[in-house]
Amino acid sequence: MDGADNPKWMSDQNIGRYRAIADECHAHAEHARYVLDKEAWLKLAADWNVLAEDAARRRRNG
Repeated sequence: MDGADNPKWMSDQNIGRYRAIADECHAHAEHARYVLDKEAWLKLAADWNVLAEDAARRRRNG
């Protein structure tokens, strides 16, 4: 079984990195000059948060 088939391969460090990227996207959104840019950054932040939560849930449920 390779790592992609085993949710335990997702480390807390990787999950934290996903959350950090989401935070960076939020920061970019706060400084965006245009509404469309802000919306795009917020969408990216939401997507990274979903990835982090999904990875954390898979890790917990193994």
